[in-house]
Amino acid sequence: MNLLRSAELLLYEVVSWLVFYPLTLWRCIRRPAAMIAYAEQELTRPPEAQFAEALSPPIFLFLTLVMAHMLQSGVFHNEAVFQGVLSDQRNLLILRAVAFSLFPLLLGIQHVRLSGQVLSRQTLRPMFYAQCYVTVPFVLVLDLSLILVSAPWAESGVAALALFLLGLAWYAVALMRGFMIHRNISGRRAIAQTALAMLLGTICFMATMMLSLLSGPVTFGD
Repeated sequence: MNLLRSAELLLYEVVSWLVFYPLTLWRCIRRPAAMIAYAEQELTRPPEAQFAEALSPPIFLFLTLVMAHMLQSGVFHNEAVFQGVLSDQRNLLILRAVAFSLFPLLLGIQHVRLSGQVLSRQTLRPMFYAQCYVTVPFVLVLDLSLILVSAPWAESGVAALALFLLGLAWYAVALMRGFMIHRNISGRRAIAQTALAMLLGTICFMATMMLSLLSGPVTFGD
């Protein structure tokens, strides 16, 4: 009976993602600052009552990466083929999850510092969760842009660039407003913090991707 009960709960959880993923994505795009507050507040509730109205931020990020990976490999067949450890798709997904999680991690550290708290696992967790919500739309746009740029369409490159720039502008504005609203800093300082976060995130992301090449050569499918 315990096994059946566990299977029932698992099935409901997975199926509910079909409803709450688009709802969570829409709320993140439409009101990113509100979702930052929502994530921080939810972690003050009992574990069983957390994120009843949206997906948990880490799950939200991971599902986005899984869907982008499936779209890239299953529809356009232009995925990178790694050798060595990363030849296993599960390991590749883990690497992608870690690489993209660096953005909310670095942002979370900034928010902890600006709030005057001591950096610890307890103070970093709500900030990290909150920044996952803001980062997911940009991650989705970035993955879609990379897919579009290699699509067999005449204007795919232009469309990919336009989509990327739109997503980048949205992300920058969302981060800046997050700093201003939740950390109560000036617009000029928020711009500087946003630029610093995006620069450090990009450097760490690229370093992680470069380190992945140490596992073996990589080729690209057609």
